[in-house]
Amino acid sequence: MVEKVISYLSYDEIAKNRLVSRAFNEICMRMLNRGFLMIERRHALALKSVKAQLPRRESERRYHPLARHCDILTSIETRISMLNMTYSKFIDTGICCFIPGKVIDEIRRVLTIVETSKTPPRAHEVLQELRDISSMAIEHFDDKISPDFRKRLQEGVAPPPPRPSHVRQEMLLLRRRSVLSAKLSLYLAAQHKKFLKQMSQYERLAARQRKTIRDLSKRQREQDAAIADLKKRIEECDIKYSELTHTNQAVGGKAMAVTAASEGSTPSQPLRHFGSQIKLDLSVLPIGTSKRGQTPMPNIKPRKPLIKLPSLADEGAASFASSASAASSAFSASPTSSASANSCVSAGTRARSAAARIRNIADEVRHLTRAFEEGKLKRQLAHSEQEAGGKKLKRD
Repeated sequence: MVEKVISYLSYDEIAKNRLVSRAFNEICMRMLNRGFLMIERRHALALKSVKAQLPRRESERRYHPLARHCDILTSIETRISMLNMTYSKFIDTGICCFIPGKVIDEIRRVLTIVETSKTPPRAHEVLQELRDISSMAIEHFDDKISPDFRKRLQEGVAPPPPRPSHVRQEMLLLRRRSVLSAKLSLYLAAQHKKFLKQMSQYERLAARQRKTIRDLSKRQREQDAAIADLKKRIEECDIKYSELTHTNQAVGGKAMAVTAASEGSTPSQPLRHFGSQIKLDLSVLPIGTSKRGQTPMPNIKPRKPLIKLPSLADEGAASFASSASAASSAFSASPTSSASANSCVSAGTRARSAAARIRNIADEVRHLTRAFEEGKLKRQLAHSEQEAGGKKLKRD
């Protein structure tokens, strides 16, 4: 925690805070040594990247845009090597640390200018402060501090526990953390690629679902229109059926009234019940659609209409027999009178007129039946064509 707090200070302030206590002295010594190592590595990387971009010819390097960068980094390299020769011997033995923290701050400032600026100032302008403070630090160390350290080394005084071991442990910890970070970044990159692939698959699936929804909505609209058309056709067929039923009942009622008036007897199967005996199946009516792309409604199978017609021959024979019996009875009652002959003639005339009316009614019924069967045949043909079109559409 103390190192985290102190890391927000500059290296000059860290070097001054060594006077607080022994614990602060140890912490600040470690941080100063670590800062000097980090600034060396940062400078080495910057110089390597700049030299990789410069041309190989010395004459071409002078006019290159990175020429000033290279001059500044070369001068810093010289200063770092001088500082390293001055302090590294005593830092390795653990007697002292890198004392001048202000030098580290100045090197960091110059490296920031080199890394961020495309056209930095000239080398002597940028490095003036660094040369002054580094020279002062080296002279002060050589004149005031290093003689005492040399005497202690010559006398064989046991130095304090070596500090670089802590630095080495910290560097190993940082390296381990960097390796873990690299592995984590690779794992995250793989996961990102996997998720992108899944996202693309989901987008394609969503596009297919949207297309399917559009097709189903269109089909639903078409089916609604077909259902409305079918309802309209069913209503028309109901109206036609009711009209046909009323017409047949009227025709049958008239025919039976004429027969009853002429014969005076009721037949066994009256024609006025003809409308109630017709059982019309709506499946044979033209309730389908004639469009090619539409299929007929399911569960509608054409059935043969059950039409039970009364026997006209039986009715004619019955009426004729009744007329003949009436004539014979009348003739046998008074065979010699002229009134009997007249009654026989009138009975025969009535029978012939009744038979003629019955034939006319039968002709009308046959005509209606033939028209009904022709319409049924046409509707069955249309229905078969619709079924064939629906099967073809299913095969497609």
